[in-house]
Amino acid sequence: MDKSLRKWVSGVLLVSPILLTSCSLNLSLPKFDESNKAEFVMQAMTTGQQAYYQANGQFANSIEGLSLNANLDTGEYRYSVNTQGQYAETVLMTAAAKQGTLPSYAGVVTVSHTTGGVMALANICKTDQPSTEPPALSSTPVPGEGLKCPPGSSPVR
Repeated sequence: MDKSLRKWVSGVLLVSPILLTSCSLNLSLPKFDESNKAEFVMQAMTTGQQAYYQANGQFANSIEGLSLNANLDTGEYRYSVNTQGQYAETVLMTAAAKQGTLPSYAGVVTVSHTTGGVMALANICKTDQPSTEPPALSSTPVPGEGLKCPPGSSPVR
């Protein structure tokens, strides 16, 4: 390497940390429309309930119990969490649209005791048409098929 190239590379290496520290990195999350935000919240609550059950042997009986750091007080959806059973082995979560122009959501997480241990089953359904009523989900798995969405709704993937 000739002397002038070495001097140039040395200069760049000395200045680059200064240049890099003065740069700022701006990241922005994509903006959700309200329907997509509700899907995201329902998925977060479902995953949160599964983790909560794994740690505590029962489901959280409130949104606050899940420690979600999200502002769920929106003008578009009303969120709820309802546990079922003495030891809270089933939880139903809903996102009911406040306006008739948006779909509503329901999610269920239930525990199934098998010979191999305990297995958590989860499902989230979305109404096929705009509705202020969430789908009426069953917490009883269909043998060989798991939890199914009722007619008029579709699974959220």
